[in-house]
Amino acid sequence: MTSDGEKPPLSPPWAPAARIAASVVFAIVAALVWHTRSPDPVDAQVMRWQEAARLQADFIATPIANAVGPVVVLAVLVTAVVAWRAGRRDAVVLAVVSAPGAFAVELVFKEVVNRRRPDGGEALLYPSGHVAVAAAAAVTAVLVLRATGARPRTIVRTAWPAACVVLVIALARLVQTVHYVTDVVGGAAIGLAVTWWVAAAIDARRRSGLCTAARSAD
Repeated sequence: MTSDGEKPPLSPPWAPAARIAASVVFAIVAALVWHTRSPDPVDAQVMRWQEAARLQADFIATPIANAVGPVVVLAVLVTAVVAWRAGRRDAVVLAVVSAPGAFAVELVFKEVVNRRRPDGGEALLYPSGHVAVAAAAAVTAVLVLRATGARPRTIVRTAWPAACVVLVIALARLVQTVHYVTDVVGGAAIGLAVTWWVAAAIDARRRSGLCTAARSAD
């Protein structure tokens, strides 16, 4: 609760800058890889490491990538339950919308950006969907804990492991060589941006409802 007894918003004070920064990063990288079939110099350099890493660690990376869907679904369900038990229906909406929303948005942008492999394969690369939904679920968990009044220590203890999970998933996709490093960066950016924009929209609607209720009471 805030000092006046009102429930805190889903978005922290720094969220506007964060969602704009994430959106800008996504847009810049999208512009760089727009309708390309060749890796840029950075991608090409990292791909050398990826190809070497695949020989050593693909047997670990593949199960990690396959587990992303169930892990994200579990995270969404747990986060929604936490929000519901705290009486924060706005946080419940955020929990059930952010990760699926990030998935839907990245599918749209895959078609728009239309980045493909140089070998003529039809797979669309940018952004990484696995990383997008993982980043969305991770940030949502932190925002929901904050909104439900969890202790700062609890929030920190959730944020760090969540960030590590996203990093591991990103590395797994690189080790599998199914994405370039810019695809992974774009996936993280779109996952973060979608979550923060959804939180902002829910907060705006909640404020609008509170203002309407206050006018009706007057």
